[in-house]
Amino acid sequence: MSDLSLGGKVALITGASSGIGEETAKLFARRGAKLALTGRNEVNLQRVKDECILLGPDGAEHPLMVVADLNSETDVINLVDTTIKKFGRLDILVNNAGFFEFGTIESTSLEQYYEA
Repeated sequence: MSDLSLGGKVALITGASSGIGEETAKLFARRGAKLALTGRNEVNLQRVKDECILLGPDGAEHPLMVVADLNSETDVINLVDTTIKKFGRLDILVNNAGFFEFGTIESTSLEQYYEA
Protein backbone atom coordinates (compact mmCIF):
# COMPACT_ATOMS: atom_id res chain seq x y z
CA MET A 1 0.00 0.00 0.00
CA SER A 2 1.04 3.58 -0.58
CA ASP A 3 2.12 6.16 1.97
CA LEU A 4 -1.49 7.35 1.93
CA SER A 5 -2.72 4.02 3.28
CA LEU A 6 -4.96 3.96 6.32
CA GLY A 7 -4.82 0.17 6.54
CA GLY A 8 -5.63 -1.01 10.05
CA LYS A 9 -6.49 2.46 11.36
CA VAL A 10 -9.89 2.88 13.01
CA ALA A 11 -11.69 6.03 11.89
CA LEU A 12 -14.90 7.46 13.35
CA ILE A 13 -16.62 9.80 10.89
CA THR A 14 -19.51 11.95 12.09
CA GLY A 15 -22.00 13.34 9.59
CA ALA A 16 -21.18 10.38 7.32
CA SER A 17 -24.65 10.11 5.77
CA SER A 18 -24.07 12.88 3.19
CA GLY A 19 -21.75 15.54 1.83
CA ILE A 20 -18.19 15.85 3.10
CA GLY A 21 -18.69 13.07 5.65
CA GLU A 22 -19.90 10.67 2.97
CA GLU A 23 -17.01 11.45 0.64
CA THR A 24 -14.51 11.16 3.51
CA ALA A 25 -15.94 7.74 4.39
CA LYS A 26 -15.54 6.56 0.80
CA LEU A 27 -11.97 7.86 0.62
CA PHE A 28 -11.03 6.23 3.92
CA ALA A 29 -12.65 2.95 2.75
CA ARG A 30 -10.51 3.00 -0.42
CA ARG A 31 -7.46 3.65 1.76
CA GLY A 32 -8.22 0.60 3.93
CA ALA A 33 -9.45 2.18 7.18
CA LYS A 34 -11.79 0.37 9.53
CA LEU A 35 -14.82 2.66 9.69
CA ALA A 36 -17.35 3.71 12.30
CA LEU A 37 -19.95 5.82 10.53
CA THR A 38 -22.54 7.97 12.22
CA GLY A 39 -25.31 10.29 11.14
CA ARG A 40 -28.98 10.93 11.79
CA ASN A 41 -30.40 9.68 8.48
CA GLU A 42 -30.47 5.86 8.70
CA VAL A 43 -31.35 5.29 5.02
CA ASN A 44 -28.50 7.46 3.76
CA LEU A 45 -26.09 6.06 6.33
CA GLN A 46 -26.88 2.50 5.21
CA ARG A 47 -26.28 3.51 1.58
CA VAL A 48 -22.90 5.02 2.48
CA LYS A 49 -21.98 1.91 4.49
CA ASP A 50 -22.84 -0.32 1.51
CA GLU A 51 -20.76 1.84 -0.84
CA CYS A 52 -17.81 1.72 1.58
CA ILE A 53 -18.00 -2.09 1.64
CA LEU A 54 -17.74 -2.12 -2.17
CA LEU A 55 -14.88 0.40 -2.21
CA GLY A 56 -12.82 -1.20 0.56
CA PRO A 57 -10.26 -3.97 0.18
CA ASP A 58 -11.56 -7.51 -0.32
CA GLY A 59 -12.18 -9.19 3.01
CA ALA A 60 -12.12 -5.93 4.95
CA GLU A 61 -14.15 -5.72 8.13
CA HIS A 62 -17.53 -4.13 7.42
CA PRO A 63 -18.04 -0.58 8.69
CA LEU A 64 -19.87 -0.03 11.94
CA MET A 65 -22.99 2.07 11.44
CA VAL A 66 -24.47 3.95 14.40
CA VAL A 67 -27.48 6.22 13.92
CA ALA A 68 -26.96 9.02 16.43
CA ASP A 69 -27.64 12.65 17.19
CA LEU A 70 -24.48 14.31 18.45
CA ASN A 71 -26.60 16.77 20.41
CA SER A 72 -27.37 13.84 22.72
CA GLU A 73 -24.65 13.06 25.26
CA THR A 74 -26.07 9.54 25.60
CA ASP A 75 -25.77 8.99 21.83
CA VAL A 76 -22.18 10.26 21.83
CA ILE A 77 -21.16 7.97 24.69
CA ASN A 78 -22.85 5.02 22.97
CA LEU A 79 -21.11 5.86 19.69
CA VAL A 80 -17.62 5.90 21.21
CA ASP A 81 -18.26 2.84 23.39
CA THR A 82 -19.69 0.84 20.47
CA THR A 83 -16.75 1.80 18.23
CA ILE A 84 -14.16 0.74 20.81
CA LYS A 85 -16.08 -2.46 21.59
CA LYS A 86 -16.09 -3.45 17.89
CA PHE A 87 -12.56 -2.38 16.93
CA GLY A 88 -10.68 -2.25 20.25
CA ARG A 89 -9.50 1.32 19.75
CA LEU A 90 -10.05 4.62 17.94
CA ASP A 91 -7.24 6.19 15.89
CA ILE A 92 -8.90 8.93 13.84
CA LEU A 93 -11.87 11.22 14.48
CA VAL A 94 -13.36 13.17 11.58
CA ASN A 95 -15.69 15.50 13.46
CA ASN A 96 -17.74 16.53 10.45
CA ALA A 97 -21.30 16.71 11.81
CA GLY A 98 -22.60 20.21 11.91
CA PHE A 99 -25.63 22.42 11.86
CA PHE A 100 -26.91 25.20 9.65
CA GLU A 101 -28.01 28.62 10.82
CA PHE A 102 -29.07 31.52 8.62
CA GLY A 103 -27.31 34.82 9.08
CA THR A 104 -23.82 36.19 9.26
CA ILE A 105 -21.24 35.91 12.01
CA GLU A 106 -22.21 39.43 13.04
CA SER A 107 -25.95 38.67 13.25
CA THR A 108 -25.81 35.20 14.86
CA SER A 109 -26.38 35.31 18.61
CA LEU A 110 -24.47 33.29 21.20
CA GLU A 111 -27.73 31.55 22.04
CA GLN A 112 -27.91 30.16 18.50
CA TYR A 113 -24.44 28.62 18.93
CA TYR A 114 -25.29 27.19 22.36
CA GLU A 115 -28.60 25.71 21.15
CA ALA A 116 -26.94 23.88 18.26
